[in-house]
Amino acid sequence: MISLWLYLILALLSFVSLYVLMKKMNIVHVIGGYFLSNIILTNTGVIINLNLELTTQDPYNELVFWTQKIPELSLKPALLLWIIYLLFSGRSLLKKLIQVSILLTALVSIEVYFVSIHYLEWVNWNVFYSYLRYILIVLLMAVYVFYLEKAMHRSKEVNHI
Repeated sequence: MISLWLYLILALLSFVSLYVLMKKMNIVHVIGGYFLSNIILTNTGVIINLNLELTTQDPYNELVFWTQKIPELSLKPALLLWIIYLLFSGRSLLKKLIQVSILLTALVSIEVYFVSIHYLEWVNWNVFYSYLRYILIVLLMAVYVFYLEKAMHRSKEVNHI
């Protein structure tokens, strides 16, 4: 029960951070990235858990379900959006690598925490695979943001003619 409250507080902080992020990034990127990250997180989670059966959890325990679902809908997308912001920022490559590594570790730590409190069991899964999953998600989101920016820029050029 403490985990649920912890993630509810973190969810609230995540949504506040998204408000801050909207001041730094285009609102279309934030909202689109939020929904895209939710779609990718949910689909990869379903593939890993249900289809490939690389992880297991108790399907009948509502507390376990909601404790895992709250970060998936709030904390994880917020962390992914901050990673995208950092990747497209003007920071040096070293700073980007350090900050992105910290945020990726935070994403993986959420899953490790669920494993440690026995809300999730890794059958044929490990930390390395979790890092690969989140790196793939970040790459997909970066491609999305890159092409969205190009499309928005092209739209502005067309409107000015």
